[in-house]
Formats: sequence, structure tokens, C-alpha cells
Amino acid sequence: MSKITPFTINVPGAQLDQLRHKLEHATFPDEIDAVDWQMGVPLKEMKRLTAFWRDNFDWRAQEKKLNEQLQQFTVPISVDGFGELDIHFLHHRSGNSNAIPLLFIHGCMMLLLDIRGPDNGQSCN
Repeated sequence: MSKITPFTINVPGAQLDQLRHKLEHATFPDEIDAVDWQMGVPLKEMKRLTAFWRDNFDWRAQEKKLNEQLQQFTVPISVDGFGELDIHFLHHRSGNSNAIPLLFIHGCMMLLLDIRGPDNGQSCN
């Protein structure tokens, strides 16, 4: 049986510094008049989001929250043609003894966070 290893989110500070640098030096195209969302994200909205991620988003606080709320692990899985891959997974036991066990295969952490329920201490049991 493969060895299951606890996993903790810990993005290196250098990567966060690089992201901050990219956000500080982002360039934006001119906007076409009167297209609103028809041609993608409006320039005003993109600049607002960039400023939020650059100036207000606290990655370390979110990282801490995720690590406290989610039991995370990795397990090596052998995949033909790719060798052994470390697969990330979460384990969450329901508070409902009659709950049906579910297995979610994910490519995006947000999908798993969405099913946990609102961010008010409740969970989807």
C-alpha cells in the first residue's frame, strides 16, 4: 500500500514576492468603447481586481485558514507513462453518521471549498 503523507499548504515567499511584482508592474490594454462585458472583463473591473490582489489579499491568512480547516494529504500513485505522481486529497468525516461517503477528484481547490458550505462554521454534513 502506498504511503499517505500529511500535506500543508506553504507557498514559498519568493513565489508570493514574484506575484506581487507582476501585479505591481501589470500593463493593461486600451478598452474598446461601450462593450461592457461583451468582449471580456471590462478594464475598470480588471484594474480593481488587480489592485485587490496586489494591495488587500492576505495570502498567508488564507493559507493558514485552509490548513486549519482542511485535513490534507498526498499519496503516490503509479500512472502508466508518467511514473509515480503525488496526488493531493482531503479527508473530511461527516458529522452525520448516515452520510454517504463521497470521493471528489479535483483539479481546483475551490470546488472542494464550495461544497463545504458557507464560511460560518457550518459544513455540508
